[in-house]
Amino acid sequence: MCNPRRVNITATREVVEAWQVEVERRVSRTDTVVSEVEVAYPFGGTLGARTREAFEHALASAPGWQESDGVFVLDLPDGRVTYRPSTGELVVTARLEEEARAEGRASDVLSGTVSDTAQGEGEGRYYDDNYGGITYASAEADARRQAEHAAESQAMRLLEEVRRQARDASDAAAAAADERLRAAAGADAETRLASERERLQGELESQNRERLQQLASDGLSAVNEVLAASYRQAILAYAREHGATGIQVEESDHVIDIEFEMEA
Repeated sequence: MCNPRRVNITATREVVEAWQVEVERRVSRTDTVVSEVEVAYPFGGTLGARTREAFEHALASAPGWQESDGVFVLDLPDGRVTYRPSTGELVVTARLEEEARAEGRASDVLSGTVSDTAQGEGEGRYYDDNYGGITYASAEADARRQAEHAAESQAMRLLEEVRRQARDASDAAAAAADERLRAAAGADAETRLASERERLQGELESQNRERLQQLASDGLSAVNEVLAASYRQAILAYAREHGATGIQVEESDHVIDIEFEMEA
């Protein structure tokens, strides 16, 4: 028997953890869509100078009318009536507004792998003369078993760390994609919002055109109430200026009855 010889074996195990994550980002956009449709009447031009002066004077104190920058405005449900003394123009405006909303989406599927290598060492001994039946082949087999067992044990210890790294890699990839996906979702939202604005604008314009006739009727009725009051004031002022007597005024059902006596 001589000194034993050694057989050294190194075994490795690849530890691989695959990860995959779907990242989705949603971005909302809103905008206010306004539709205004109007019709104009040369109202002041149809009145006599004295009546027009009385009408415009009456507007200053008429209920609901407000003066701003020399223009009289009466607010109506979803609209307004505007009278401009400088031109005598009467404008009836139908106005509707609604909020347009759109949501954009962008998504991506991200994937990757994290790997590490486990390594184990094994050693076997044998004798050149095969003492005790220990041959090179048996020593090599023993060393291989030791190396593989050691590599397997280390691989089990590495597995949890590799899995943690895979989770970290997944989170990092999702975070890295965040800005890109939000930008894409924002662009998608803007495209959808533009389409929704166009659709809503057309819808509001159609509704406004249908409403304008009724709104104009309501507006003219309000104007005619002020006009009737101005006619009343103008007639009474004329009567008083010319020494009329027995002045009597009766109002009922939107009719004003004025009676007085005046020498010819």
